[in-house]
Amino acid sequence: MKDVILLANESPNKPEIFYSIQGEGPQIGKPSVFIRVSNCNLYCSWCDTPYTWNWDNHDYLHDKNVKFNKEAESTNLSMQAVTDEISRYHCSRVIYTGGEPMLQQKRLSLLNKLLKSQRPFTIEVETNSTIVPLQPFDKDISLYVCSPKLSNSNVPENIRIKEEALKWFANSNRAVFKFVVATEKCIEEIYTLVKQFGIANEKVYLMCKAYSLEELNRNQANLTQLCLETGFNYSDRLHLRLYGDKRGT
Repeated sequence: MKDVILLANESPNKPEIFYSIQGEGPQIGKPSVFIRVSNCNLYCSWCDTPYTWNWDNHDYLHDKNVKFNKEAESTNLSMQAVTDEISRYHCSRVIYTGGEPMLQQKRLSLLNKLLKSQRPFTIEVETNSTIVPLQPFDKDISLYVCSPKLSNSNVPENIRIKEEALKWFANSNRAVFKFVVATEKCIEEIYTLVKQFGIANEKVYLMCKAYSLEELNRNQANLTQLCLETGFNYSDRLHLRLYGDKRGT
């Protein structure tokens, strides 16, 4: 099975490989091809893609009280099939998202090689920053958008905060950090992590916890003010504004 990747499904029998505008973080607004992998090593209660991990045989809790069938929500797709789908869009920016892409980095390193054998690609990763990249994978990555989880995720700290991995990303000039903020208490946790791992303020992006445009609009003013006070960057959630909360966007 080394030549296949486990992907989330956008709809029945359609893996979630899609062309859209990057809606979050430092590359916001840039056209990109997204590859959404299935499976995750965390279980955040506010996760907006629970269909990538919250299987009906687990007892994880989620804000929306939803469960999914793994077989129905994921597909094993060959490297060549993934490459062919990416090539349809004539876009040179590819983003691995999830779920947690780093769980499949050995397979994705083979996909990187296949992609770059065809034409130049810029490859980015959205990760929860709990897993250290391996060199064969890392050499092809231009940007890691790291999203360490805070206590608002309801995941125990010893599971969501992995010092070795966070040190690696903090020392990389190809990594930025994006935090989901629910309350002002989150800022204290962010300060602690920034100080502990020596993360520069300009590499930090704060983003509202929001399932809907209404919730985003309601909370963004407070968060932008916090960014002005702290020197951190504000990240919008542009995909919510453009498409709403749905798959394949």
